[in-house]
Amino acid sequence: MPINTMNIGKAATPAGSNKRIKGERQKLVYQSLRKEIQTLALRPGEALDETTLARKFNTSRSPVREALIKLAGDGLVVMLPNRSTLVASFDLLLLPKYLDALSLLQRSTHHLAALNRREDHLAAIKEAQSIFLSSVGEQSATAAIEANLKFHLAISEASGNPYLTHAYKRLLNEGIRMQHMHIEYLGWTPDEPGVMEHQAMIETIQARDPNAAEQLARSHAEQFDHKFIRFLSHRLSEHIQINSYADRKTADAPPK
Repeated sequence: MPINTMNIGKAATPAGSNKRIKGERQKLVYQSLRKEIQTLALRPGEALDETTLARKFNTSRSPVREALIKLAGDGLVVMLPNRSTLVASFDLLLLPKYLDALSLLQRSTHHLAALNRREDHLAAIKEAQSIFLSSVGEQSATAAIEANLKFHLAISEASGNPYLTHAYKRLLNEGIRMQHMHIEYLGWTPDEPGVMEHQAMIETIQARDPNAAEQLARSHAEQFDHKFIRFLSHRLSEHIQINSYADRKTADAPPK
């Protein structure tokens, strides 16, 4: 009796299984592209072709498109009317407005977190802080930046305002590329003020002190501003020694 291979295929991959596999592929594409964008492996303004990406990830275009839609929601890509997609660009002229918005949302969410937090919120915040400190100790810039985002988002979730959390998450995602630019160069140490402020934030939220939580959030945002500006203004050439041909010739000449 001949074997019906079509029936075997259907039995082996039921509809629910296909849906799960598709979801896993979309998640893999999303996470991979998100990391490449945030670490600047994919440059601002770079085109993202669905067909090319589908070949890269050995999948169909559908999971790629879904991943790009999600990345657009994070503010990391721009989907144009002609169906082309670009990595979101940096506009340095808008940087002051970005930093203002980040500070306002950080202060608002952290203030409300101190008022509205529950015990499960505190547990999530402390767990995120533990992962963050481990990443800083291991000097893993990428892991530390991601853990820092999750720490602040855990605080935002405690605010109880999903609209503020959604807007704050988008700003944090957009700012990760700026963090990679300066953290990978300047680094993060366990004893620097920006890292140590995390514990103070936890304590003020636990103590339900909204004014102190907001003040720490303001200070934290300002430190991000200053560190990024410091990176932009730092002149790497100051640490490069250049010996002219004449200097080398003088140095190599035999003593008289």
